[in-house]
Amino acid sequence: AMIGFSFVFLFLGGVKLWILFRSFSPIDLKLFTGYFFLAGSVGSLAPAIFGDFTLIGLAKQSQIPIHKSVSAIIVDRFITMVIALFVFTPFTLIFILPVNPILVLALTLTFFVFLGCVICISMRIAPFLFAKFSVTKRFWESFSMYFEGDRTRLYANISITIVRGIVSGITLILALMAANITPPFIPTICISNSLSILTHIPVSLSGLGVFEGSGLILFETLGLNKEQVLAGLLYHRMYIICWAILTSLVLTIHFAIQKYSRNRDIQK
Repeated sequence: AMIGFSFVFLFLGGVKLWILFRSFSPIDLKLFTGYFFLAGSVGSLAPAIFGDFTLIGLAKQSQIPIHKSVSAIIVDRFITMVIALFVFTPFTLIFILPVNPILVLALTLTFFVFLGCVICISMRIAPFLFAKFSVTKRFWESFSMYFEGDRTRLYANISITIVRGIVSGITLILALMAANITPPFIPTICISNSLSILTHIPVSLSGLGVFEGSGLILFETLGLNKEQVLAGLLYHRMYIICWAILTSLVLTIHFAIQKYSRNRDIQK
């Protein structure tokens, strides 16, 4: 079951980013999913930023310029972080801290409104700042198109991100159940997404160590056995590493064979 939900989690990640990339290129979903899986595997075995570089390089092979790939990745990453911070993390705090829920929600709403104001001001100032150089101007044109005019792709990305967050939590629940522990459903969903923020740190190894340590503290607060929690988190990490190694090897060989076949056809 964990393998199935993990695959759905990865697939949804590819789909929501593919939706943004479709604004620039009619790239095939199957091909882009392969790119995403390989980049995700690299990002799980090396600092996360290497995964982004891998995806940008693979997308360039499909005639998608770097500035467009970067803008799509930044928008997707921003949406993921905002949802984790302002949707799931407040409830994580409510579940683990002896605080008034209304106070947490009020502070969350305040920071969300503040972030919205900052974004509005930035959207007005940015065109003047980015227009000074051709490279930054092209980047801003690609980036701003998601927020101007038709926002269908943006809303689709947001919706899939929320569903993917729930799937992520279920995957962690199954990993903990493999360690003979049954965590509470909703708190685990929220904790999983709050911890996912750590995996997006560009220089981290997909949150290696920090994810497990923070998870141990949070789940212990819920009254769960720390030895069983640690076993479940390590099982979860081992699965990620094994999947990343296997996927990176298979897809690297697959794309290498494809490139060799294309070069041979061109030579003929």
